[in-house]
Amino acid sequence: MKTAMLTRKKLYPLGKDVLLCTLLLAVFAAVSFFNLGDTSFPKTSYNFTDNEPVFIDFGQPMRFQGVVFLNGGNHNTGFRIYSWDGGDDFHLCHEESRNIKFRWLAFGFDEIARYVVIEPLAPYISILEMGFLATNAGGTPEENKLSGSRVSPALGSSGFAEPVAFSSAGVARMFDESRLIPQNPSYMNDMNFDESLHAVTAYEFLNALPPTEWTHPPLGKSIIAMGIDIFGMTPFGWRFMSAIFGLLMIIPIYALGRFMFGSRLLAFLAALVFTFDFMHFVQARVATLDTFLVTFIICMYLFMYKYIQIKPDNRLAPKSLVYLALSGIFMGLAISVKWQGMYAGLGLGVLFAIAWFESRADYIGKKRKRLFTMNVTRTALWCVLFFIFIPIAIYCLSYIPFSRASGLRWPGGIIKNQSDMFNFHSYQAENNDYQSRWWTWPLNLKPIYYYRHVMDDGKYRGINSFGNPALWWGGFLGLVWCVKRWIANHDKTARFLCIAWAAQILPWVFISRATFIYHYYPCVPFLALIVAYFVKTRTKHRQRWYALSCCAVVLIMFAVFYPTISGMLVNINTIERLQWLPGWRFIGLSP
Repeated sequence: MKTAMLTRKKLYPLGKDVLLCTLLLAVFAAVSFFNLGDTSFPKTSYNFTDNEPVFIDFGQPMRFQGVVFLNGGNHNTGFRIYSWDGGDDFHLCHEESRNIKFRWLAFGFDEIARYVVIEPLAPYISILEMGFLATNAGGTPEENKLSGSRVSPALGSSGFAEPVAFSSAGVARMFDESRLIPQNPSYMNDMNFDESLHAVTAYEFLNALPPTEWTHPPLGKSIIAMGIDIFGMTPFGWRFMSAIFGLLMIIPIYALGRFMFGSRLLAFLAALVFTFDFMHFVQARVATLDTFLVTFIICMYLFMYKYIQIKPDNRLAPKSLVYLALSGIFMGLAISVKWQGMYAGLGLGVLFAIAWFESRADYIGKKRKRLFTMNVTRTALWCVLFFIFIPIAIYCLSYIPFSRASGLRWPGGIIKNQSDMFNFHSYQAENNDYQSRWWTWPLNLKPIYYYRHVMDDGKYRGINSFGNPALWWGGFLGLVWCVKRWIANHDKTARFLCIAWAAQILPWVFISRATFIYHYYPCVPFLALIVAYFVKTRTKHRQRWYALSCCAVVLIMFAVFYPTISGMLVNINTIERLQWLPGWRFIGLSP
């Protein structure tokens, strides 16, 4: 009976934690999955098996205005389009050579013709869908727009000409999903930013095709591939796993805050301000690697924190070693997504070394110096397993999909890929108007845009990645407070947070390649914890007031800037009013 009562008492507080986490997860799920992306996308494609051209008959002469098309996933791309009079006269109208997969592309095509010929520039090119925008040859484009009676019966409701015959039956697969050609292109029905690299590579992993993106380790693309495998190669499918990890990462943030501060209020505060950070929201809705990286980094530090809180005498107990092993496993996962995970690993090493150094005095005071040496040696041997061999094994295993798709041999091909990655990142000198140096990140000076479209009627859609000013600026001030508490008060919590934050940003001081504000993302979870730590240092009766004020300001900022981070259709004047700093160029570059 007593045991049952004690169990209920232990579970009751845990139930409150679960309830608070579930509340945050439910709210963020509703916000992040809303308009995540279309669930429909062309699926059937025509694959040119050789260099033979294909012939298309539209049934009657058409006045063509443009062509919209979607390349498939095969490695080769490129084609020529001719108009044909049905005899010996072929007129070259356009040559297309853009090697861009799974993105809607268009070009002008001002011709009057009944027959069109498509000639591939290379064998095995794949086209998912193609549409010829056309009007009746008997009227001008302006007349046809004004008068429905002039539109040819050979045109579909979308305005794209409908072919009536092909040189072979398979060619019809290029024209069978014209309803999916976007009338209003947006992030909902297309790829944006680096999705054209990572999501395409995820698709290639699934289909054993040569990978497009090889400049980062493969694990992140393999995770993206899970969503594509479930929902298909659609915008929703390739963003699904990022959205899921955007949810899951809230849990270890809450757990770390709970263990660190011993307060449900402060844990909830840290989790909420992180949940509604702009960068967290944006990265969770785009198929890139950073959300997976940051999730694993948070878990690395969560389990290292649990480990260093254990009394020195018990650090070789099985439970303690489990915490150490989990920290190493998540480090291996982080590095297998991006090498940036190694920076976080440096922070773990510093925290681990400090924890054991401080325990030395305790051992010496109890005249157990020899036992200290033995325990440190045994722990170091476990660390070789947990932080070297296991991460290397995880890293190598992450190359299985890459090797299968690229045909690289083990181990030579994998080693060569490491060399290629190092050379790429070492000598990358990209000149981009949205790149920024490390010292600008904490100040939130220069957002980067992932998608932007300014319409003729003054409407705007945009997705910009940067920080919630309430968290980033407030967190930076809190960091200064943390440093003071570490130095003046020898506060171990402040020290942990400062080292964790610094480990993510200091390596960038020595990196000369092109860098962007999203490289600061691994610091953001620790900014959220720093804000909670600052509130913890207030007097008891003021903590609730400070926490509520922080939450309110973060939520207000999220609501105000939502149009700049969500792709929401708004008036451009609304966006102009939100460009608070010279570097906040949400609409476009300054003249």
